[in-house]
Amino acid sequence: MSLRARPCLSCLVLLIAAITTSAQDHTVPMELRHNLPFVQVMVNGKGPFTFGIDTGTGGQALVTAALVQELALPIGGEAEVGDPSGRNPKKAAISKIATLTLAGVEFKEVNAVQFQPSSREGQVDGILGFVLFRDYLLTLDYPRQRLMLATGALKPDAGKTVVSFTMPHDVPTVDLSVGSRTIEAHVDSRGLGLSFPEKFAEGLKFASDPIVLGRGRTVSNEFEIKGAQLAGDVRLGQYTFPNPFVEINPILPVGNFGAIPLQNFAVTFDQKNLLLRLEAKDRTVVIAAPQRRPATPSQGQPTATSH
Repeated sequence: MSLRARPCLSCLVLLIAAITTSAQDHTVPMELRHNLPFVQVMVNGKGPFTFGIDTGTGGQALVTAALVQELALPIGGEAEVGDPSGRNPKKAAISKIATLTLAGVEFKEVNAVQFQPSSREGQVDGILGFVLFRDYLLTLDYPRQRLMLATGALKPDAGKTVVSFTMPHDVPTVDLSVGSRTIEAHVDSRGLGLSFPEKFAEGLKFASDPIVLGRGRTVSNEFEIKGAQLAGDVRLGQYTFPNPFVEINPILPVGNFGAIPLQNFAVTFDQKNLLLRLEAKDRTVVIAAPQRRPATPSQGQPTATSH
């Protein structure tokens, strides 16, 4: 066949159809519980099992002790599990998963740290961490309640919908503009609201005095959470959050862009190029005060250290 042969229009149509079909093969429903995302996965060819998606966890996966026992998963070392505060790290066993299948994509030789889920989440067998998706474009489409995996790359668009991020501790971290100031924040699908560190919040103006919302919990710490309506705007890319209700965290050193703001977006992560795309119906997104704040289910950041 000549290298100069020009494809006919019908061939191009067929090619586009094939690409569309392939993309659909890697799309699955995403259940939202208190705005936290959950999907169905196969583990070692068995299941399906319910796993949460945690972009705020730097490990590949977490599994419950019950799942380890049910599937007789082998133990392969220990992990040090903690949160960004660095306080009270814990040791947890690492189980080895031969194959984990999601949306028609098979992940092999997955390290899964054992954890204890929060009872308020309902039935859950494990968590899928951010680095598991290193080789894919991961899209969490909250409005359409679906997860998509694809190959390819995001392209910068001058900071409109596509923004850059960094990955300290293998967790996506963006810069939020808060008035004339900037704060680093984890893009955390298992965090809850828009959260700022207490020290950073001391320099901000609020519409009223912060009030106690309840107690938060990470994998290694428990603490009191306060919140108040900010007297000013927060911006990320082309999106503005006017006078948002924000949480004030007394121990974590960075901000958190959690499930409450994320629920408005289809968010795509490109780990290879450190780019993140946010797509929403409106450029102005309202974050109102919660009627009742549940305990934070975030699990922190497992760091696999084999022993």
